[in-house]
Amino acid sequence: MNQPHDTDDVANTSQSPDSETLAVDANDGADVNGGNAPTDEGPGCLPAIVAGTLLLGIAAAVICGVTTWILFQKRSEIAVRTLQGFVPMIEQSLLEPHDKAKVIEQFEGLIKEIGAPDYPPTQAAAIMQRVVRLPITHWGELDAIEMYIQENFEDPDKQQAITELSRVRSAIQTNQATVFDIIDVVEPVVIVDEKTGTRTLKSKIVPQDVRGVILRAKILADRAKIEDKRFPRIEMSTILRQEIKTAKTEGGF
Repeated sequence: MNQPHDTDDVANTSQSPDSETLAVDANDGADVNGGNAPTDEGPGCLPAIVAGTLLLGIAAAVICGVTTWILFQKRSEIAVRTLQGFVPMIEQSLLEPHDKAKVIEQFEGLIKEIGAPDYPPTQAAAIMQRVVRLPITHWGELDAIEMYIQENFEDPDKQQAITELSRVRSAIQTNQATVFDIIDVVEPVVIVDEKTGTRTLKSKIVPQDVRGVILRAKILADRAKIEDKRFPRIEMSTILRQEIKTAKTEGGF
């Protein structure tokens, strides 16, 4: 009478492990697809950073353009201030007195002329560009070096040294040498104050230093392809007048 019941129990017992396995698998699936699933965090801060960088670039371009436009419109004012700054330097230079007076007179005339409200900014910029290239204050240094050569050198070294300085002056006159070239030429006989940046000739010049100047002068003249001969003496005031005239008719460089 009890055997049928035993058979049912055995059947139920044999099926229970499979049911438990399915239940565990279902729970595992719920864990995989549920609590432990990765979440989408989105693009983050990158778009904001890119947009901010672009905005900063645009702002910088606008500021640069506005600043350039302002400076472009104030070229005459900048030229006047530059010329005014040159005058004290010229007054303290070693230019010959009559040549110095003519140079200062031209500067004062330029300052008054360019300072006019209706003066063309383009022409003012061209004049300033040409004037600042001239070794105006260093012209007198070349004269002082030549005077030392006259007093301390003997022929034929004296004549050759004077010729090299003459060739350098010709290079300046023909726009083949600038103020930076002359600064390099006279460097052996110059002392630079590290605090103020001012340049002065050495109080005690020695022949070895002057020979260094002459060597540099020859290198400069050869590079500019200046003929190896002595040229007629010319004053800085004459060169300045020529450059101002050229700036008004042909513009800057």
